[in-house]
Amino acid sequence: MKPLHLIAFCAAMLAGLHGCASINTDRAAMRPPSQAISRDTPSQLQMLAHKPDPATPAESSFVLLDSGLDALAARLWLAQKAEKTLDVQYYIFHGDKTGALVAQALMEAAERGVRVRILLDDIYTHRHEADIMALYSHPNIEVRLFNPFHFRGGNPLLQLGQYLRDERVNRRMHNKLFAADNQFAITGGRNVGDEYFVAHDDFSFVDLDVLASGPVVGELSRSFDAYWASEAVIPARALPGYKLARHRLPALKVALQNKKDELEQTDYGRELQSVRFEQRLLSGELPAYLATARVVADPPEKVEGNTPASQLLVGQLSGLGTDTRQEVIVVSPYFVPGKMGVGWMGYMRARGIRVRVLTNSLAASDVPVVHAGYAKYRKALLELGVELYELKPLPNASPRKTRIIGSGSSRSSLHTKSLVFDREKVFIGSFNFDPRSAWLNTELGLVIESREIAGKVAEMAERAMGPDFSHQLSLKNSGDKTAIVWRSRTDRREFVTDTEPNTSWWKRRWVDFLTLLPIESHL
Repeated sequence: MKPLHLIAFCAAMLAGLHGCASINTDRAAMRPPSQAISRDTPSQLQMLAHKPDPATPAESSFVLLDSGLDALAARLWLAQKAEKTLDVQYYIFHGDKTGALVAQALMEAAERGVRVRILLDDIYTHRHEADIMALYSHPNIEVRLFNPFHFRGGNPLLQLGQYLRDERVNRRMHNKLFAADNQFAITGGRNVGDEYFVAHDDFSFVDLDVLASGPVVGELSRSFDAYWASEAVIPARALPGYKLARHRLPALKVALQNKKDELEQTDYGRELQSVRFEQRLLSGELPAYLATARVVADPPEKVEGNTPASQLLVGQLSGLGTDTRQEVIVVSPYFVPGKMGVGWMGYMRARGIRVRVLTNSLAASDVPVVHAGYAKYRKALLELGVELYELKPLPNASPRKTRIIGSGSSRSSLHTKSLVFDREKVFIGSFNFDPRSAWLNTELGLVIESREIAGKVAEMAERAMGPDFSHQLSLKNSGDKTAIVWRSRTDRREFVTDTEPNTSWWKRRWVDFLTLLPIESHL
């Protein structure tokens, strides 16, 4: 028996001592077909959605959601306005206060007769499996899980055993989509949870979504349908314990309503109510930009591990650099370029193109192991002339609606994923510039051809790259060695150091150790 398989076997045996159950394979095969409704179906949202001029039939409308409050309010607005369908696709859907608020809005929509389809990656669903099955028991709600763990129970050892034995479960669905009546859709970097909507007391993500209406929404819905019908998904009724959990629906309705009522009485709840999303959207206070765009998405078959690179999202994005003439801005919280990424950026630099990268500093990163993968390439990138900026973990003294840090939390971490080409085209989506997004996880996003939108995203990135918010990296020759130097500004004074800023000796040594492990392909 191979060593990894032996470890997996032992893990599974230990987990079995605590009890586990497996999915019902007969029910797993029961996936009734369903598709997005026609975009010609009359509804309130159909009346509000962008209708392209005959001269520009491919044009759609886009609103940038760079505020966490706006991003949550937009989702709640779509759930409240929907009359026909809601299609919801996420990697993470927490059961915290904002997660419960979104779930309650979906429940209310289902009570009105709206068909609600919820597609979740199975990576964290064990945390609230009973609630998922209870939701599924509603006649207007169907929940499916992507690439499920066959053995359930939430035991870490059992999950580890499946990871080690089965490469399949290492491939996850990282897509994010919230579509209503096939008229409006939100996609971008945010999952559903407090840290994504600036509701967490201690931590928040700097993130970016886009609200789209017009023809591109039909493309996003087709992507959802492809995943919904994929053989890689199972219905929640296939989970063990479904017959018991479905009786929890009345109690779940009460619990979600109580959580909503409690949240509305908090400062955060009052701020959320003051957003007035629909009023600001319809009045133009939230600017909407008209542009052509296309959906870039991995096929769900990527989970099988044999999809040609040309059909993957990474292949579609790499071609965007071919026509670039002056500038590329990469914003990626988990940035591990690998040899291919370094080669791509080297190709850009050889053509005289300015390349800037904004990612998390070690102090700001929520995943140090990914930072270890990135750290190995910093010198090579700097030697090519790539400009590197690392976001600080700044405490946030500004209002929650701020457009740069975006929270009232004590620490912020970058979560935005975007690429800007010559300030003419911009990608906004779920794709991180790392091997996991490129080759393992499935991803989704939009490539928008708009100088206005690309310019706005570039401005956001440039502000975040400023010395008050980020460290700029450079190389310093010291004898026969080359060292990295971090420069920024603290209390209006220049700050310069040759060690990872705001980190302990132990944390730096831990990252040094992680760089030695052969795990880059999984980062």
